[in-house]
Amino acid sequence: MLQFSKINDESSIEGYFCSKKKILFLYCYNIYDTNTLVMLDKHEDTLFEKGFLHYFSNLRDTSTRHLLFLFLVSHICVVTNASSSFDLNYIQLFKTLDSVRTKLQGSVAEVLKTVPGLPKDWLTLGRLCSPRVLFYFEQRPPVLDENLKSLQHLMEDQIYRLLRKCRVITNVCTNSLFAIPSNQEFVFFKPKQQDRFTFLLELLNDTFEIGNESPNDFREFLSQHITLAQTEGFSDNVGRHVGPSIFVLPPARVWFDAAFKLFDFFTNSTANGLKGFQLLRSILDVEGQFSEARCLKVLPLALAAYQENLPSHYSSQYHENKKTQAKALLSSHGRGPAVQKFLGRLDTECDRFWRNGRRMCEFPSIIGNPCIQPVHRVHAEESSDSKLPVLPHMSGVRYVSACSCGRRQANREDPYDVEYANSGFYRLIEEECCGRLRHVTFPIFKPSSDHFEPANLKGASKSMHFARDVEKLITGTEDLSLGPDENEFPALSVDHLSQVAADDHEESQTSLGKGEAAEAIDEDNLMEIAGTHELPAVSTRDFSTTEYLPCMLHVNSPSGILPRYSSWSLVCLGSSSLYSHNAGLSDQPGFLAGSGFLLPWDIPVRLHHNESNGLDGRRTHNLGYSGKGKRVKQGQHEFTVKIFIGVEYECPRGHRFMSSSPGRILKATGAGLVKDSAQLITQNDVPLYLPCPCPYNRGGKALIAQLMRLHVVTPKAAVHVTVDPKVRPAPPPCPEFVTGFTEPIQLSPSSYWILRFPYVYEDENQIYTHPKENARAAQHGYLLKGTCGVMELANE
Repeated sequence: MLQFSKINDESSIEGYFCSKKKILFLYCYNIYDTNTLVMLDKHEDTLFEKGFLHYFSNLRDTSTRHLLFLFLVSHICVVTNASSSFDLNYIQLFKTLDSVRTKLQGSVAEVLKTVPGLPKDWLTLGRLCSPRVLFYFEQRPPVLDENLKSLQHLMEDQIYRLLRKCRVITNVCTNSLFAIPSNQEFVFFKPKQQDRFTFLLELLNDTFEIGNESPNDFREFLSQHITLAQTEGFSDNVGRHVGPSIFVLPPARVWFDAAFKLFDFFTNSTANGLKGFQLLRSILDVEGQFSEARCLKVLPLALAAYQENLPSHYSSQYHENKKTQAKALLSSHGRGPAVQKFLGRLDTECDRFWRNGRRMCEFPSIIGNPCIQPVHRVHAEESSDSKLPVLPHMSGVRYVSACSCGRRQANREDPYDVEYANSGFYRLIEEECCGRLRHVTFPIFKPSSDHFEPANLKGASKSMHFARDVEKLITGTEDLSLGPDENEFPALSVDHLSQVAADDHEESQTSLGKGEAAEAIDEDNLMEIAGTHELPAVSTRDFSTTEYLPCMLHVNSPSGILPRYSSWSLVCLGSSSLYSHNAGLSDQPGFLAGSGFLLPWDIPVRLHHNESNGLDGRRTHNLGYSGKGKRVKQGQHEFTVKIFIGVEYECPRGHRFMSSSPGRILKATGAGLVKDSAQLITQNDVPLYLPCPCPYNRGGKALIAQLMRLHVVTPKAAVHVTVDPKVRPAPPPCPEFVTGFTEPIQLSPSSYWILRFPYVYEDENQIYTHPKENARAAQHGYLLKGTCGVMELANE
């Protein structure tokens, strides 16, 4: 059994070779066969995806190529008819095959040249001979047996006249696709009803002499033509002055070699560009040709619809939306199987138009907003396309934020850099507000030379936002706005910050326990203070001067490495008298009504007096507190310290509010009375994020406010209020971020201090920003408890 293609293909050729009689039978299963056509329901998914016309036109093209192959390598071709009448569709098929054969004759000759031992006549003609065609009718006409032979002759005359009239056959058979014998029968009616498989099986059995001998009229009909071909060959030319016909009987080895090479030529997709195959496609696929012409006319209209009202550069989402509109136009006006092909072309053309200078950068900011600049480079030394302009990233989104001291608000650009977000922005507006106030210097990297580099942190994969030089980013944000108008974002003078009225405020800061009140001090809340503490000092000798930490400090950071800049800020506004518990924060803009107040924190403390000599050889004296306290035992003194504390939240629109307890917003009475205490704030973890109650939320979705400042008003007492913040901005395993001091920071007495927290947090692996879900914002990150404390004031 010989097989040229897979048996389960819609078009395939099978062969059976009888070496004894030297006969090779080839049978073609193709789309022109009714039995094969009804099997297409197995390919329902493919038909649904590509469409019936597109799929069927490809099948017809393949099947026609296989038929043409048979006409080139065969001596005799048997054409079957499903009924008892001649199928006129064969005439158009024969004319198509002849036209394509003529176009491909030169290419076929080139293929045959590669076959060794090929007869010269075969190479000249491009085929063995002009094959003789016999017609087999599967249904017998309703006539008597004695009239069947005459009906057969009438059918032969009818077919001959039709083929001659249509110029399918001519006098010179070499110029025709096939020939018809002039003096032999070429029409056969099946004598009895049987299926095709049984008919072919009986024919093969008779040929190979298998089974009992039984008369077979078709075998006798076919044998006379086979015998003539094996002995004399065919000479079917008609006319007086016609030369002899070419007829080649090659050796089996040569035939098989040539047949396989020709089959590869007809089925190879690389040969599709030949004129003969293009002609075949145009003749068979009439619907496809109409579809191509229609879609080719609509394609420019779809491209025009895409290009209509386009901005100078736009995002990929806008590009996809416009492309969808253009595709909808092409799909609605296009027709036929070529629509899918032209949709692909439209997609390619739109992408090419967008990428040719109209793409938006779309690099995401730290918050996640895309850059709206055209595609560009950030630094001139980048190795990307040198033709791209050098521009800073800019998303066009602006937020309203207050400065470190909180007394001035300004519009800030959407940050693309952690350094700008936590340090650069505040340095810009400090020049006009709190630049001359007292600041605490946090531990940062100090290089010993001009050659320094970031530390190589093992096991860490840096995020896409690397630390950059803040001056470069400041240059890209020269248009930073300080607010819509001066009335909305007022700026306070520095002279006002130096006003001190300690005499009017002393009594509100500290109070002694008197009489029964002193006896009622809760022993559980009593804070004992002993010893003396100095302000924390950090020696630069313990830290590297050639490598810096490329992220923020946290509890898991390697020792001996500091960041290049501080993300924290601690500033002293001035005397504690700047804050009035009745008026609240009157000089801090952006606070929601009733929320601009600090919470009182009454701490009962017990001081231990050290009457012995100090470490410096001097005697430690009394703490110097002017009020009256209660002596519990010798060397101890109990009294109550009043501290004012506020944890401030700020939303992207600049709305600010204080928290009365973890997760709750402070709301004072109309007279400015605050009933809450700071006890819950200081003894519990405080949420880092809360939904903002501002009324200007888009679509009813609340904005997320972030804890940005800690307000502390220290008393005029012989104690130090200390701050030691630790922030965990996301659920574990997120690390706890710290300031870098090894000990709590001691705040000076009778002063107003503000600790500003970082805008974003960054470790070795990622950047932590506010959560996306408002419902779980309060459970996302925390300022851990233990931030505020009290210790004894050291006397000289």
